[in-house]
Amino acid sequence: MAYNRKEEMDYEEYENLKQSRFKQQKIPGWRILPSMFHAVLYFFSIGILCLAIGIALILISEENIEEEAFFHNNTFVILNISKKMKADIMVYYKVTNYYQNNRRYMVSKSYDQLFGENITLKDMKKRHECDPIITNKDMGINESIFNIALNESELAIPCGLMAKSFKLFNNSYIFELISGPNFDENNTNSNIIEINMTNIARKFDRKKYNNSFNIKNQWLDLKDEHFMVWMRPAPFANFSKLYGRINHDLEKGSVINVTMEPGKYYDREEFIQSGANLSIILTTTNYFGGENKELSYSFAGFGLLCIIFGIFFIVAFKCNNKKDK
Repeated sequence: MAYNRKEEMDYEEYENLKQSRFKQQKIPGWRILPSMFHAVLYFFSIGILCLAIGIALILISEENIEEEAFFHNNTFVILNISKKMKADIMVYYKVTNYYQNNRRYMVSKSYDQLFGENITLKDMKKRHECDPIITNKDMGINESIFNIALNESELAIPCGLMAKSFKLFNNSYIFELISGPNFDENNTNSNIIEINMTNIARKFDRKKYNNSFNIKNQWLDLKDEHFMVWMRPAPFANFSKLYGRINHDLEKGSVINVTMEPGKYYDREEFIQSGANLSIILTTTNYFGGENKELSYSFAGFGLLCIIFGIFFIVAFKCNNKKDK
């Protein structure tokens, strides 16, 4: 009997809940009905604010100085410093017409392997993480970082398409001052510009990337920050990767010779076939980072659009008032 009574109470509660004001959506609500004055005020306020931010970003961005030179399949380029560049000066290598955003390319890597986990060849074949570049033969390598011969049938460390493509961009760059205010004809060594290549990767990557316990079987040092930077895929076909920083000023009129020293497994023919182009960039920065015209123009464009909408509403309102009269 008690059980039946409990069922009756549960049923009554259920029925009451079904008929509740909340369930039937009868609870009083509040809906904003802005007047024409408030609507126009919102549009003009947001528009003026965004336009001001956009103009400020454009003016700040104009203060950045950027010098770029294309290699055009050569191993050296000349950079002419047209204005004084104050430290810290960021050094980028820019890649154009190269698609890191291809889905198969982006997923062809093993995070466990990159983070130092012991992954066997058998496990990797089951996971399919690095397909189609799994073994040393697939990677096209034959020596470890210690110049020890590698078995071509063993698992490549690191494996995957992203790691393999790094071979084409694992180059070193030597910056040498060949003329300008600080050029020293009597001391060749003093004309070499030092590049600070520490802390160029993200803090998370520097913390997580680790070599395996069997480092002698690796063809690449996983703690190499240039490799960490490369393994962050770019969203567009044209992108820049941070190479290092110059921690002193460069005077106006300085002429710098940049020599590219190809990496161990660099293949010039393969690079040409990829269709990619390579350039070197020196740029100064501000509080908002490097030059970012897209962000500046986006703010300014959105601000202008809001102001145009505000004007449109005023005109439409005036026209409707005339018709009513």
